[in-house]
This record gives sequence, C-alpha cells and structure tokens, in this order.
Amino acid sequence: MKQRNLIFFWTLALIFIFGTSGLDAQELNCKVQINTEQITGTDKVVYESLKNSMEEFMNAQRWSNLQLKNSEKISCSMLFIMKSRDGDSYSCDLQIQSSRPVYGSTYTTSILNMREELTFDFQENQTLIYNETSIDNNLTATLAFWSYVILGMDFDSFSKLGGTPFFQKAQEITAMAQGSLGDSWKAQEDKNHWGWISALTDENQPSMRVLSYNYHRLGLDIMYEKADEGRTQITTALAELKVAKQAKPHSPLLSNFMDTKADELINVYSKANPQEKQVVFELLTDVYPASANRLQGIKTKK
Repeated sequence: MKQRNLIFFWTLALIFIFGTSGLDAQELNCKVQINTEQITGTDKVVYESLKNSMEEFMNAQRWSNLQLKNSEKISCSMLFIMKSRDGDSYSCDLQIQSSRPVYGSTYTTSILNMREELTFDFQENQTLIYNETSIDNNLTATLAFWSYVILGMDFDSFSKLGGTPFFQKAQEITAMAQGSLGDSWKAQEDKNHWGWISALTDENQPSMRVLSYNYHRLGLDIMYEKADEGRTQITTALAELKVAKQAKPHSPLLSNFMDTKADELINVYSKANPQEKQVVFELLTDVYPASANRLQGIKTKK
C-alpha cells in the first residue's frame, strides 16, 4: 500500500510543481563516488571536498516544491572517473544512474544509465551554487541538468508525460549554457546535453516517454499480482521502440533503454511461452541489431 500511495502522490503532486514557495523539498538521494586511479599523486583532501560539495548540491538543493519522505526520494548515483587534473581544472568521465521501486516488491528498476565526458573547475572547500538565471560553471550546470532529467524520467514512469516540467527546466539550462560552456551543450549533437533534452522535449516524437509510462506503470507495477497481464502490457509498450527509431534513430533515449532494460527483459520473459519470446526477440533485435547476442537470453532463459 505504501508504494501505491507513493505512485498516487507523485501523480497528483505534478499539479503543485513550481507552485507555492517556502516548502522544504529535497527530492534526490544521490550517492557520489570519485575514482582517482588514473591520476598520480592524488590529493585526497580536495577530492573528498569535491565529493561532499557535490552530494550537498544534489541532495540539499530544492528542485521543485514537492515534499517527500526519505523513503520516497529518488535513488541515483554519480561516478566520477578522474582522468586528469591541472591545478583547479579537472577532466573526467561521468556515469549517472537512477532507479525507481516496482510496486509490490523489493525490486528496483533502472531508469537512467548514461556516461559522458566532463571538464570543470573546482577549488577545495568550494560551495556549489545553482543560479537559475545565470549559468557560468560547467560543473553546477551539469549537475543541475541531470538532476532535472532524473526527476523528469522518474515522473514519466509514474504518470504519462509527467516529467515535462522538469525537462523544461533542463532545457532552460541547455539554452543558457550553449556557446559558453563547451561542446557538451552545443546543438546538433545527439549524445550530449542538447541531444538528450531535444529528445525529451520533442512534442512531435514522445514515443520513448509514452513507452516509459506504459512499460513501468502499466506493466512492471502490476506484475506482482498479474504477471501475464503485466508482461502483455510490456510487449505492447515495446512496439513504441520501432516508432522512436524511425523518427530519431540516434536518440540517446533508445540506447539508454537497452542499457537499462536488456537484462530485465530477459527476466520478464523467462516465464513467457515460446511464441511470445520469439515475437519480443525479433522486435528488439530489429531495433537493436548489435545487441542480438545479448538478447538471446529472452528465448533461452526459463
């Protein structure tokens, strides 16, 4: 019942997003890790300071006016694989993941799994501050951008197109950052920030966002009590992948779906009949031909 209330709450809460001010709303439970194995002579103090500043930024920042209990916050993680440092300037690979609970179970399903290159400046004990009207720091812009994307993708999975207000915020950050904060914000790049937010805000091509709601809310969330019905809903939802690929074959949302759902789909269809397994296998390999070997488990796992 608790998770049912959570789903209901998040759906209704969209009415109040960005409404009355003055509420204490921290929506994320973000864990930050920093890997410095590629850097010699690592200064542990400055990296601990960086880690603490980023966790404070992600978890204490108000991204909306929602009030959530600790158990209701969105679980996510950021792994910074540091590649070089020159004074206060850093270069790294950043991996971001987020997940949400599945109703009626202890299982959590992955929503976001992406990786990007990131360069930024940071001074020891620096407090990271997000200014909605002025973007001049690549680190805070990147953290804020992905915070809104994480929130938006989570809301999309509970309410059809429910993440729109958050994606609009991420779009505003992208618009301000273009031309001043490097290649990751430039237009016409499918895999960078612009590519992500372009895919998430294209009103003419909402296939992947609709798929998220149908897959998670109408499919996974009912499998605890109606396994066959939930799996059928997921099969129907997967048809949107072909629509999405035809519209935008290089969309980062397509690759993210495979990165987050491949193993899960193998488990979902482990109890399906051979015909259903074959239909899903053919659908997925048509969209993801390079992943055919990985997807063989859909047909073989029992």
